[in-house]
Formats: sequence, C-alpha cells, structure tokens
Amino acid sequence: MKLNSVRADIGMTLLEVIFALLIVSILLTSTLSLLIEQWKGANALKNQLEAHYASMTAGKTIAAEIRRAKTVQWLSDRKELTILPLPDDDNPTPTQDSYFIADLDNDGTKDLYWKHLGVSQPIASYLTSWESLEVEPGLWEVSLHINVQGQNASWKMAIRQRVSAKISSVCRDSRRVLSVCSSLFC
Repeated sequence: MKLNSVRADIGMTLLEVIFALLIVSILLTSTLSLLIEQWKGANALKNQLEAHYASMTAGKTIAAEIRRAKTVQWLSDRKELTILPLPDDDNPTPTQDSYFIADLDNDGTKDLYWKHLGVSQPIASYLTSWESLEVEPGLWEVSLHINVQGQNASWKMAIRQRVSAKISSVCRDSRRVLSVCSSLFC
C-alpha cells in the first residue's frame, strides 16, 4: 500500500488549455462578427425608414398646402415654393408662406423649412433636392429627394390645386342633387 502516490492525470496540460482558449476565441470572434453585421443591417434599415418617413412627411405637407392654396409659385432660381392660402375661418386674412431647403440650425443636415410670418419652422430633414413644376394651370408635379447616411428615398406626386369658387359651386350643386334624390325616394 502506497500512501504518497501522486496521480499524473490530475488537472489539464498546457496544450489542453491552449486548445480550449483557441476554440473559445474562434467562437467569440464569429459571434462578435455576427453581432456587428446585425447592427450594420439594423442601422441601414433605420436610415432607410427615416428617409422614407422624411419624404412622406415633407410630401404630404407640401401636397396639402398646394391643394388648399389660392396661388402657388415656384421660384426655380432659389428652389423655393411660395403659397398664398385661401382665407378660411381660422385664417381670414392669409399671408404668403414659402417652403425651401436650407441648413438654418447649422447641424450639417439640410431641412425643408416652412416660412410663415417671417419665422422659419423645419418640416422634414435630410432633403438633398426638390423640384416643383406646374404641368398645366392648377396641376403641380412635386418631387423630393432624401438621403440619410447613404440610404435614398424619393417622393413624387401630381397635385391638383383647388380653387374656392370651383369647390363651393360643386358643393352647392352636389347638395342640391342629394336633396332632390332624397326627396324622391322618401
């Protein structure tokens, strides 16, 4: 019976430790590269969604203003759209507004601004260019181009300008027709 016997297979050898570290480092490297690729993809998707949102916001705002405008004028040399809204209950004496692209906040990003009563308010960011063209009297074609860190989006629409006299006569005529039809069928 041996009392002082030492077993030779207790613990790990240096070669086994190095081999285990090599396997763990390969797994960590592949996991890290996968996470980096996922982050890049998520960032590109975020930029693409932001570009589409900016184009939709700017486009819908411009379209709504053209539809309810009394006069619309595109100043091609300044890339500025001037609009005189129709008078209504909220605004009985409208003033001329303008829409233009600039970097008034000096953050390096061009924004679409609405200038009302001498005060400029941002509507949407990341606009690179825009054009507006009166295709025929009262029909405007507007196109916007957006770039958010390499992700591009465009918005283009033909917008019919509404005129108060035409709208009111159509509404009166349609009400008359509806009242005649309802009296016939009651």
